[in-house]
Amino acid sequence: MTRVKKSRKTGPLAPSKADKKPWETPKGKPSSGKAIRKSKGHQPGSRFNPNMGQQSAGRNSHPASQDPRHGSKKPIPLVTLETTTESKPLLAQDAAYAELQALENDARLHELLDKIDQEIPLTDAEQAYVDECTERFAELADQLGLDLDDDEDDEEDDD
Repeated sequence: MTRVKKSRKTGPLAPSKADKKPWETPKGKPSSGKAIRKSKGHQPGSRFNPNMGQQSAGRNSHPASQDPRHGSKKPIPLVTLETTTESKPLLAQDAAYAELQALENDARLHELLDKIDQEIPLTDAEQAYVDECTERFAELADQLGLDLDDDEDDEEDDD
C-alpha cells in the first residue's frame, strides 16, 4: 500500500475563511498610507555626545551655566600664613611669663618662704599653698626654658 501525505486543505465540507479587505485594518482603524511603527532603540547620532539632541531641541543655554562641578567657588590660599602660627605661641609665652612674674611678686608666698627659712612651723593650708605655688613656678620655668639651678652653681663657684 502506498503512503498518502496529509494535506492541509480542508476540503469541500469545511467552512471557508473570510477574505481580507485591503481598505480595512485591524481594530477598525483606517489606514493612513504609511504604516506607523513603534521605534525601537536609540535615535541615530554620535555616541560621544549623547546630549546633543536634547540641547538643540529644548534649550539654548550657555555651557557655563551647565557646569557639572559642585561646591564652593571661594578661592583657597595655596600658601600657609606663618604670622598666624607664630602669634599663638607668643601669646602663650607672654601669658606664662606674666604668671611667673606674678608668682615672684606674691607677698603671701614670700612671707611663708621666710617662715620656712626661719624654721617656723606652717599650718596645713599654708603648706599646701606653698607647695602649689612652687610646683607651678617650676612648671612655668620649664615651659619658658629657664634654669633654676644656675643660682646655686654660681654660689658654689664663688666659694
